[in-house]
Amino acid sequence: MKLKSTFATIICFFLILFSSNDLIAKKAAIVIDYETKEVLFEINADTRNYPASLTKIMTLYIVFDYLKKGKIKNDTKFKVSTVAASRSPSKLYLEAGSEIKVEDAINALIIKSANDVATVVAENISNGTERDFAKIMNQYASKLQMKNTSFKNASGLPNRAQMTTARDIALLSHALIKNFPEKYKYFKQEKFKWKGKIYKTHNKLMLNYQGADGIKTGYIKASGFQLAFSAKRNEKRLIGVYFGGDTGRQRDKSLKIIMDKVYGDLNLPTTKKEEKEVIIKNKNTSYAIVVGTFKYKKNAEKQIKLIKSKYPKTTKSKNSKVVVIKNNGKQLYESRFENFTKKEAYSACKRLKKYNRDCFVRL
Repeated sequence: MKLKSTFATIICFFLILFSSNDLIAKKAAIVIDYETKEVLFEINADTRNYPASLTKIMTLYIVFDYLKKGKIKNDTKFKVSTVAASRSPSKLYLEAGSEIKVEDAINALIIKSANDVATVVAENISNGTERDFAKIMNQYASKLQMKNTSFKNASGLPNRAQMTTARDIALLSHALIKNFPEKYKYFKQEKFKWKGKIYKTHNKLMLNYQGADGIKTGYIKASGFQLAFSAKRNEKRLIGVYFGGDTGRQRDKSLKIIMDKVYGDLNLPTTKKEEKEVIIKNKNTSYAIVVGTFKYKKNAEKQIKLIKSKYPKTTKSKNSKVVVIKNNGKQLYESRFENFTKKEAYSACKRLKKYNRDCFVRL
C-alpha cells in the first residue's frame, strides 16, 4: 500500500522546499521501494529539469552493460581525444593522446565526476562522437521506460535540450542496482587514486546516513544541486532522488528528512545512537599503517603479501595499497594498510614491532 505522508511532514517539506529566494532550479523529490518500485513519496516527480552529472549514471550503466556483454574489459584502454581533453571541470585533466583504463574511468566518473572522462568513454564506446553516444544513451533510456528524458551528452554539462525527471532518474538508479549488483559496489567507494592524487567522493550524505551505499551527485547552475541516493536497512532498500537543491548541504538535509520519514513509516527508523555510530565510524577510520618503504614497487607489493600472510589478524578487513611518495627528490614506494581507527593503527604497529617489523602510523 502506498504510504501517505502526514500533514506535518508535508508542511515541513514545503518549508524546506521554498526556503530559498532562488526558485529558478525546479525542486522535486521521489522515494521508491527497490523491491516493488512502489512510490512511497513524491513531489514534482515528473517536472523536467537538467540532470547535471546524474547523466553519468546512464554513461556508467552503458559501461557496465558493455562489460557484462564482453564488449570491453576492466583493463581495456580508452584513448583520449583533443575534444575530451578540452572539457571543462570537474575533470582529471587527461592529456590528448593519453589513455585511461575502463576501471579507472569508472572510478573517475563516480567519485570525481570527471567530464573529460565521460567524453572519453562516449567516444570510445560509440566509435565516433559524443553525439553518437547520446543516441545510444537515448536508446537505453527508452528501454528503461524513462519517458521524459532526453540525453545530449555523456557528462551532464549544460545543454538546453538535455532533460530528465526525478522519477526517470529513480528508474535508472533502480535498473543499475538490479542489473549490475556487483558493479554497483563501485558507488560505495569513498575515494580513488589517480596518478598519485587521491580524489574523495562528493556524496557526503552517503558517509553519514545509516545503510547508505550510493549513488551519485550532480550540479550545474541551471539545475541546482541534485542527488540520486540509495540506502538499505534490515534488507529494505529505498531509492531517493532530490532535484534543485540550493546548496549541497540543503539538498542532503532535505533528502535525509524525506528518507527518514519513509523509513519511519516502514517501522525502520534510525536512532540517534546509530546515526552517531555512522558518523564516528567514518571520521575515525582515516588512519593507515606503513609497513615498509622501498625503492622498487615490486618490493613494496611483496611486503604487503608477506604481512598479510604472516599477520592476518592485524590486516583483516583492511585495504592494502602501494603508495608513491617523494623523499629528498627521490621516488619511493610505501606498503600501506588503511581504514584503521587511531587506536587500531597504533596497536597494530605495536604488535608488528614485537616481531621486529617496521611500522609507523600515517593519518
